[in-house]
Amino acid sequence: MGGLLHPRAVAVGAGVALAICVPAALLAQVLDESDTVDDNSSWLIVLFGVILVGMGIGGYVAATLRLDAPLTNSAVAALAAYLLVQTIGAVRLLANGDDVTWAAIPFFALLSASAGMAGGLLADRRARRPR
Repeated sequence: MGGLLHPRAVAVGAGVALAICVPAALLAQVLDESDTVDDNSSWLIVLFGVILVGMGIGGYVAATLRLDAPLTNSAVAALAAYLLVQTIGAVRLLANGDDVTWAAIPFFALLSASAGMAGGLLADRRARRPR
């Protein structure tokens, strides 16, 4: 797998995903914690969709940088972005004495990687399309 994973493509893709996902996640957190919206508000669902699309765009970027292994690089880029944010969030929650929902972490990690792979698949299909 060492030949399939390209650190620069993963880093750039993760950076793009973070640039889109972090503002959306922070807005969702502020809205939720300030009781501006209900826990089942449509706004939170929309922001969750923005986060998933952001992971897909990050995966797309990673895949376009290395079309020899688009799905590997796109999945790892989205997963790296998710794990970075989740690690910071978990440390913050633990430092404040709050609970961390450990069971949700693997689920959302797989969801993030899947969204990244969807972006990678799109990049691969676009690259293979005859012009």
